[in-house]
Amino acid sequence: MEFTDVSQPRENIPKQAKTPFKQRELIAAAGLLLLCAIVYWPLLRAGYIWDDDGWLTNNPFIRDWSGLWYIWFFPRASIQYYPLVFTAFLLQFKLWGLNSVGYHLVNIILQAINSILLWRVFRSLGLKSAWVAAAIWAIHPIQVETVGWVAEQKNLLSAALGFSAALLWIKWTGLGMTGKMPVPLNMSQNPGQGRGYVKINRHWKLLLPATILFVLALLAKTDICTLPAALLLVAWWKRGRVTLVEVLSVIPWFLFGALLACMTIYIEHGTAGAHGETFNFSLSQRIIIAGKDLWFYPLKLLWPHPLLAVYPRWDVEHIAPIDWLFPISALMVSIILWLLRKRIGRGPLTAVAYYKIMLFPVLGFVSFYTMEYTFVADHYQYLACIGIIALLVESATLLLPELSDRMTNTLFKNAAASASRTWNAGPLAIVSIAVLMPLGIMNNVQSQLYHPPVNIWRHVLDYDPNSWVALEQLGAWEAAHEQPDAALATISRAIEAGGGADVYVTKNMADLLISVKHDYHDAIDYLIKSLRADPYQPDAISELAFCYEQSGDMEKAIQSLRHGMDYLPNDPLLHRKLGEDLEQLGFSDEALEQFAMALQTEPNDAQSIRDQNQLLEKMKDVQSGAESKPASNGNGLNFYR
Repeated sequence: MEFTDVSQPRENIPKQAKTPFKQRELIAAAGLLLLCAIVYWPLLRAGYIWDDDGWLTNNPFIRDWSGLWYIWFFPRASIQYYPLVFTAFLLQFKLWGLNSVGYHLVNIILQAINSILLWRVFRSLGLKSAWVAAAIWAIHPIQVETVGWVAEQKNLLSAALGFSAALLWIKWTGLGMTGKMPVPLNMSQNPGQGRGYVKINRHWKLLLPATILFVLALLAKTDICTLPAALLLVAWWKRGRVTLVEVLSVIPWFLFGALLACMTIYIEHGTAGAHGETFNFSLSQRIIIAGKDLWFYPLKLLWPHPLLAVYPRWDVEHIAPIDWLFPISALMVSIILWLLRKRIGRGPLTAVAYYKIMLFPVLGFVSFYTMEYTFVADHYQYLACIGIIALLVESATLLLPELSDRMTNTLFKNAAASASRTWNAGPLAIVSIAVLMPLGIMNNVQSQLYHPPVNIWRHVLDYDPNSWVALEQLGAWEAAHEQPDAALATISRAIEAGGGADVYVTKNMADLLISVKHDYHDAIDYLIKSLRADPYQPDAISELAFCYEQSGDMEKAIQSLRHGMDYLPNDPLLHRKLGEDLEQLGFSDEALEQFAMALQTEPNDAQSIRDQNQLLEKMKDVQSGAESKPASNGNGLNFYR
């Protein structure tokens, strides 16, 4: 097969080869934008789900510009050190407050942008199915979780920046028909076949912005840390080798990725609670988990039903011999594709290897919090599934012309062979519509599950009645909607189903005991259990102090707040609560200090401002020269032990 020689003067290049990004490309981009708008439109009513409170609605650092200091320079101040996402939330909060429609609209727009960027990446690499593959990826039902979950804006933002970095790197290396190295244009051929090569000049000025974009992608979500490995894989796919200069170009990417990945792991094992006996998996167990993960996601792509917010966690406590088939077969697929690479090309191996590389951070070799209740989630394969989709769609595209030629030759006995070329576009268009229409319908139906958000958890319970996570979320929703008795019963079921040691289940049970039964003694036990699992909970710390107050033990109330500040020294809620308790005991000067510290972090906190002003008014009535009492005891004992 010959290659197009684009090293000749531009005026000699066929018109189709030098068509710039003009009308046809604009129509294609508009088509992807329209597809995303149509299928994801129901998500505008989705509201907030799951941990959107910790990321956004109850996050004090996204309320005021002063929060940027803590977002960027205090890694453990928030759930994760993803400062770019929290900065984006702060900007959006300034525009429309906590109106969920704005955040969902941004997610939909980001998904549309990502699909356009992915299409450009595919197109630059020469995929014949570039637009169709990008469209399938854009509206596949598994993407609803990412687009419909406000907190997953981190996934969308990271992908947008990562795709942009990849485009620049591809252009810089010459894989996208720019650069100085001769590059064969046909992706399925080996170097040396044919005589036409691309003559291009490397633009080193592209590498710096590409690196900056990649670092920003990491600051949105570090799961993209494996992208440089994927890019080197693409270079091997296109040329059959990777040059030294290409390896050197991504070394800074690997270093930044490793650094921020270690930061994520550190916080995940601390603030996010991915530690303890629950996460003590053996190497054999982790290999089995990874093997099952690798087969779960492609099957879910091919048969996206049911799609659940929480999938049942398979049992790895008792490993059977048959369990080893999952990791062994996953490995054998790669080995077989390697052995067949000269016969079928490097494309299939590249696609499968890309899928595994991008999925690696969530395969379970490093513990993360959700492994407490599941090993898989739809949004985990947001980027990884690109490899499988590209493999399937490109394979179908390459087969369609051959099938159409055979059909033409068979039906017309070579009489219409000359017209078969014009018929080739027909099967592709028909197949594309036949695939995109049902995917769009399934996506739209899945999107409608998110209104009201509680439907997500009822949907999970329809398929897994013993999902303690779904029960806990359902109970929290019932409590928030003034159904305390139902909530208490649901949370009790969650505890019995296996969530009795979970940080959120125990916290919600404590909330209900306080609000429904006014049982502060039992609530203290649940709050301490929750804080043992995750001490970075300002609400739980404040509630624990409140329970001690109601039990008449102000000493322990203040001690619990001081101990909580060892973990969250800049949290405005804890400073305000401590100030209120100190004021109640008559320690006015120290109370004022605590209110001032709360306002340093959140200057517009109305409650802190009111408390501070009221205390200043009271102090005016106190005789001059009266001294405040010494501060309460604050020993260094581990209060939750």
